[in-house]
Amino acid sequence: MIAKDKRVWLKGKALAKLNSDIYERDGGVCVICGRFVMPGTKYHHEPCGARKSDEIEKGVVLCNDCHYERHHGKNLQLYKNKINKYLEGLYG
Repeated sequence: MIAKDKRVWLKGKALAKLNSDIYERDGGVCVICGRFVMPGTKYHHEPCGARKSDEIEKGVVLCNDCHYERHHGKNLQLYKNKINKYLEGLYG
């Protein structure tokens, strides 16, 4: 039997703190292109979709353009790989 990953769902102040912590960790810039991102912008979950979890090691700051490309672009796998490499560099 394959064990399911336990997902973390935060809300309210805990979610706001996580968003702030991710923003601060990433220096307020998109981890893909380096563009400034406004404070308070919701972080991107990686992995996204049904397997997303509200954990610092599973979130990154993305600008709107890179966020769109990660979900809908022709090179979404490239964006996914860059995000995963960034997070692996931080958390192993």
